[in-house]
Amino acid sequence: MENDSSYGKGSFLIANPVLPDPNFSRTVVLLCSHNEEGSFGLVVNRSADLSIADIFSDEKPMDDYPGSVYVGGPVAQSQVFFLCRSDVPLEELDHVCDDVYLGMKWESLEEVLPSLKNPEQDVRFYMGYSGWAAGQLEHEMEHRSWLTCNAQGAFVFAPDEDGIWANVVRSMGQKYEYLTRAPENPQWN
Repeated sequence: MENDSSYGKGSFLIANPVLPDPNFSRTVVLLCSHNEEGSFGLVVNRSADLSIADIFSDEKPMDDYPGSVYVGGPVAQSQVFFLCRSDVPLEELDHVCDDVYLGMKWESLEEVLPSLKNPEQDVRFYMGYSGWAAGQLEHEMEHRSWLTCNAQGAFVFAPDEDGIWANVVRSMGQKYEYLTRAPENPQWN
């Protein structure tokens, strides 16, 4: 997978190691929407220190959900989003890429849960989101803050979140491999 200079809905934004914003250090953002009004995405590799019970105290279908809750980004961190993986279309949700669908309403999740093969592995919850105003992401792209490539559901739902950033970078080809060895703080170089 090569770095793609075009990006939009269904792309990964891969944080360049020199990106100065600590909210995005070594993150992979799934771009869920991108248009002239701005951009919206979810960080797929940063878990929150929360359980499902912490955010869905009254929702019985999720009582036994063993999965993690993730930090989708620094914006509106009390708002909950979810991604579902399904090889059949989920009309109730917004298709983002491959077999990945975005939802924001509990009622939609209740509708799709019975159709998922393995809800414990095929649903991920996110607190907050990553957002850019009109032109803001383009500005960051000009400053090479992000690498881009087509998103893949296998990375979004990878069991080892700590390895997602490096694995996505490696998937882009050997010429990007050196980035995985860059220090987290460029001043350590």
